[in-house]
Amino acid sequence: MKIMVVMGEYPPEETERRRNAVLKCASPGTEIGFAVIKATFFKHSNSQVNSLSAGPLVAEIAVKAEADGFNAVVPFGTLDAGVELARNLINIPIVGAGQSVLHLGAQLSSRLGVIAYEDKSIPFMRKQMHAWRVADCVVGIRGIGIPLPESTKNREAMRSRFIDSARELIDKYDAEVIVPMGVTMVPVQYSPAEMARELGVPVMDALMTSIQTAEMMVRMGLAHSVRTYPRPKV
Repeated sequence: MKIMVVMGEYPPEETERRRNAVLKCASPGTEIGFAVIKATFFKHSNSQVNSLSAGPLVAEIAVKAEADGFNAVVPFGTLDAGVELARNLINIPIVGAGQSVLHLGAQLSSRLGVIAYEDKSIPFMRKQMHAWRVADCVVGIRGIGIPLPESTKNREAMRSRFIDSARELIDKYDAEVIVPMGVTMVPVQYSPAEMARELGVPVMDALMTSIQTAEMMVRMGLAHSVRTYPRPKV
């Protein structure tokens, strides 16, 4: 099968780091294509503004990917930019990392602790969680205070703050699963297995979840309902 991953613009070394992380998520036999939109999540905050402004660009790529024979589309990152729009335009699955990882997490526990890059991202995350019907499973959200563009140079601080925030969610709020809503934290910079060993609870991988969910949908012959996402009349 062929899955198109839609990315924003990053500096070359950051692009390579993220592409390698995506390729590690795919099953043998899955071909991954990459498309880059003229937008970036690297210079600005991980926010609703980014998601809304990038949405039409992602949807445009999704339409082209379907025409080019791709079986599914996955926007990179947990903003799920363009997912809702594209579902009205294409017949193949488009899978959001944020939605898919929280739904998977809700199957593992009804007490999810969520970690974001910055506190300013949290209001949009809450909106998304309510829209996806998983808000009741989230016991708390914490930002680590490291903007996405500063992640690599602050890699060790990112790890330390991630662990501290996760422990607070576990010890004070009884979180039973940790969900990083930022794929640069996990798995681009750190593996979920490494974090889980230290914390003693499962740590989710939104990137892996999105790619594997797309693969599952293709194998099962599933896509979003046209009654939920009716096609516009031409």
